[in-house]
Formats: sequence, structure tokens, C-alpha cells
Amino acid sequence: MRISKVVFAAWLVACSGPVAEQPRVQPSAADPAATITPEDMRARIAFLSSDDLRGRDTPSPGLDSAAAYIARQFQSMGLRPGGENGTFYQRYPYTIRTLSAAATWAGLRYASDFFVWPGTPLNINGTLVAVNGELASIPAAQIRGQVPVVTIRGRMDRAWRTAVNSARNAAQLAGTTGLIVVVDSSVTEENIQQAAASFRRTSTAAPLNSVAFVRPQAFENAAGRVAIEIPATTVEHRPPNVAGILRGSDPALRDTYVVLSAHMDHVGVGAPDARGDSIYNGADDDASGTSAVIEIAEALASVQPPARSVLFLLVSGEEKGLLGSRYYSDYPTVPITSIVGNINIDMIGRNAPDTVVAIGQEYSSLGPLMHELVRAHPELGLTASRDLWPQERFFFRSDHFNFARKEIPAIFFFSGVHEDYHRPSDEVAKINADKAARIAKLGYYLTREVATRREAPQWTAQGLQEVRALTR
Repeated sequence: MRISKVVFAAWLVACSGPVAEQPRVQPSAADPAATITPEDMRARIAFLSSDDLRGRDTPSPGLDSAAAYIARQFQSMGLRPGGENGTFYQRYPYTIRTLSAAATWAGLRYASDFFVWPGTPLNINGTLVAVNGELASIPAAQIRGQVPVVTIRGRMDRAWRTAVNSARNAAQLAGTTGLIVVVDSSVTEENIQQAAASFRRTSTAAPLNSVAFVRPQAFENAAGRVAIEIPATTVEHRPPNVAGILRGSDPALRDTYVVLSAHMDHVGVGAPDARGDSIYNGADDDASGTSAVIEIAEALASVQPPARSVLFLLVSGEEKGLLGSRYYSDYPTVPITSIVGNINIDMIGRNAPDTVVAIGQEYSSLGPLMHELVRAHPELGLTASRDLWPQERFFFRSDHFNFARKEIPAIFFFSGVHEDYHRPSDEVAKINADKAARIAKLGYYLTREVATRREAPQWTAQGLQEVRALTR
């Protein structure tokens, strides 16, 4: 997730400065939430964000180590395997393609006139079809078996990439043999060169067309057909999600599920910082949320289970585009219609010590229920804020969205980005373990309450309308 510098600065101002520590009522020793402690949270975050796991990239041995650790924890708690084939794991296809030489397009210079995103197949061949407007609005029969050409204007920023991904998905669904994107006339040869270097290695979790990006000046004399060869190596991977199930106690409700989720991956090893550190540890993003899910699972498993079942889901590929959660929501290990709600936790260990942002709270009955629990547990010392960054649309940019797009009510606990976001300096030493533990306790109370009440969470009319507008 990314946030604008202006909004980020406003967040830091609002959350900086001394905050008076308020005395908190201690929970009863009989309360399972008392097992969620700052010490346990810090220990789990320290392991998951250790240099030994090398940033938990998707895919990587470090990610596999994190998944194995989580599966062992679930097994020791007595949870049932919630993955595939009687295991705690669900694996999904993930393909990495790396250009082995420059792509060729007759008469054009690679990395000056054009560059490519390798896909399936590793070439672009066919008759060119000019498309005006949104590719998704064109009848599939008009472009099937051909190569549509779309112009996507603007700088090659996040909004531009979003438009490209939309066009690529539409081309794939229509059965085209590739896609040509004509970039803005302001894009320079240097921009093309930088983009070519950046996209030399690409990855997808599903088959997607190869795409060629070309400067309009170079495309003016293109013929009616195109033949672009893309020399690349292809390596297939099967990265893991991890799922454990606490079986419900009510015969009438145990076949319905509350999903508690977080992403266990981060961005791996990258450019070194000023200290020479190149391991992006991801202590806050999202070892903090992952540790919270494990701690909540331990607390819930220590007593009589609630009426409904709880599925604890740690996904990978979030940093690559919500890949693991999308795969799980498309290929769930329990019936998708049996899932009544999703509580997602991401980045809860930094910023204002007594505030959690509960994104999506206004979209469903999960929001009012959460506020009811905050009032019922003053010992948490937490303020559950509404979305502080509505223009960033975070509700639609984390793993819970893949449940929301299936029309499953969802809420997202988040504490905002910070100066160490996606940097090697996102380390356990900077984590506020007390804050993370208190948010985890709130997650425990909310999960338990949803799993106990006979009435399932419900969308508000506005929430369901917004979700349907983005997914249909």
C-alpha cells in the first residue's frame, strides 16, 4: 500500500508528540485475551522479520520458513488443517518470466522505442485492431484472436498501471493474442529505458497476455499486423497460503466461518540503504498482523470454541497484488457461501500508540459491533478511528477486498504507513509491541463475538453498492 506524502505528513503530525499514558484496567486472568501479551507479540514479530527469513518475498525460502512456522503453531494449538489434502497449506500457481535478450519488433529499438511485459504466450502475433476508449467496453468478438491497440495517457505512475492492468485483463478475457499500449507522447526514450529495466522480470499468478508498450512517434508507421518475439525464461512456483480451522461448537452454526486474515509475505531483498542493509524485514508490514492472527488463534483455541468455526488464514503474494487472498477466495477450502465475515489485520505496530484505524467500518455491521466492543473493554485504551485517508481507498487495496468482492462483509485493522515502509529499516526494534498486542486483543474480541452471535454480519446499502460498483 502507498500513501501520498501530504497525507503521510498530516498523519505524522497528528500522531507525533508526547502522548500521556493512561492507566488501564487489567483484564481478568480468566479472560483468554490475557494470553495475548506484548512479549509474545514481540517474540513472534522478531522471528518473522529476522534476517534469516530474508524479507519473506513471494516466492522464496524465507516465505516457506514463515509458512512452516505458522503451520507448526496451528498444529500445536490443536487447530484442524484448513488447507488442501489434509494439510495446513494451500498452494497457488505463480510464474516468473525473465527476459534473456531484447525483444524484437521489426524496425523498432528495444528500450528506446518500446518495451514489453512478458506473458503467455511469449510473443505477440496478429492483426492490429485500434480501440478507442475502454477496452473492457468493446465486445469480445471484435478483438478475439487479434491484437488490440489502446492509448493510455499520463505518466507511468500508479494510476497509469491500474489502467494498464484493466486493459490487460480485458484483453485476456476477450481471447486476444496480445496487447499493444501506446504511451503518452510526453514519455521519453529515457523513461522507456528505465521501464524496460524495471520490467525485465515479471510475475503473474494467472495466465496473462504479453504486452508491448510503444512510444507514439515510433508506432506511427506500424503495419496492419504485428510480430514481436519475446525471448525469456519461465520458472513455475507454488507459493503457500496457510490455513487452520477452529471448529465451532454449535451444531447449527459450526459449518459457517469467520475468516481472520493477514499477509505473511514482504518484499524480500533489495537495494541497500545508507547502512548497507538490503534485507527488507517487514516487521510492521506485516509480521505484526501475522503475529496477531497467531496470538488470537492461540487465545480462541485455549477455551470452549465459539458457535461458528473460525478460519485463520495467512496469505502470501499480498505485495505482488493480493495474489494469495485472491486465489483463496476463488478456490476456497470451505464453501465460499459459508463464510460470514472477514477481519483482516495489516501493519498494527507503529504510529499513534492508542489509535487503530478500522477501515471499512461504515460498510457493514462489523463497524458498530467493533465500537461496542471498544466501549466494553476500556482496558484496551484504544480509539478505533474511521479511515483517515479515504482518497487512498485502502478498503479496496488489501487482502480483505478479495472477500468483499465475493460480497462477504469485511473490516480492516490498520495503523498507517511510516518512514520505514518498504525499507530495510522496518525492523522489530521500532515496533510498539504493547500497541500491537492491544489491537490483537480487539481482534480477538471481535472475532469471538462474530463467531458467537447467531446473526451474521450484514452490509450497509452504501457498502454493498460501492463494492459492487468496483467488482461488476
